[in-house]
Amino acid sequence: MKKFVLAWMIFIQSSLSPALASAPSHNDHSIGVHGMALFSIDGQLIASHMPLHGGRHSHQIILTLKTNDHVKVDDLVQGSELITLEPEQFSLNKLRSGELKSFSARVFKGHFERGGKAGQDPIRFEVTGKLLDHPLRQGGNGSYQLVQHNNFALLIHEIASNPSFDQILLVNVTPNSPIEISIDSEKPLTSKSWPEKLTKAGIDLKKQLYFERQDFQ
Repeated sequence: MKKFVLAWMIFIQSSLSPALASAPSHNDHSIGVHGMALFSIDGQLIASHMPLHGGRHSHQIILTLKTNDHVKVDDLVQGSELITLEPEQFSLNKLRSGELKSFSARVFKGHFERGGKAGQDPIRFEVTGKLLDHPLRQGGNGSYQLVQHNNFALLIHEIASNPSFDQILLVNVTPNSPIEISIDSEKPLTSKSWPEKLTKAGIDLKKQLYFERQDFQ
């Protein structure tokens, strides 16, 4: 009888294990709606997580994406100054670790939380790579990260103590351009205020891809 009970308990446990493994973690506080800015560079879709200080959104994350609706999405990106994504809820921790391979999102012309116009149907995006994963920090706002991917380069402001800003620039670089750059100003970079330090480092501005200040005041 004892052997029968033991065998039955093992059977029940093995039957429940897959369900328990796939159940969402109640301790994962990074689950939420993680809005993103979307843009296209030479046909490559790039998404930038819209971060906030504190809580589940406190990471700058830049991804490479692809989708079966690439033509439709690329047309939207080329035809609007700002395209944003409102994804389904997911774990930002799993996105950062590479466990999250894809997600569905509504595509908005404009900011998805500030009156943007939504497309009719959600679109499925596949995560193909991660270009940046940087925690928001406290400190000065004069630091930038240079990220190169295939034939383009991005200069990304490291969001620090408020008041701050989220800025992503498409730039020209040389093979010797540094990856981490500090400048003597905490103001956003523009063509008119382009530091000589960046020019000497072989980094020249092509255009601004994204800028956000309101969330960091």
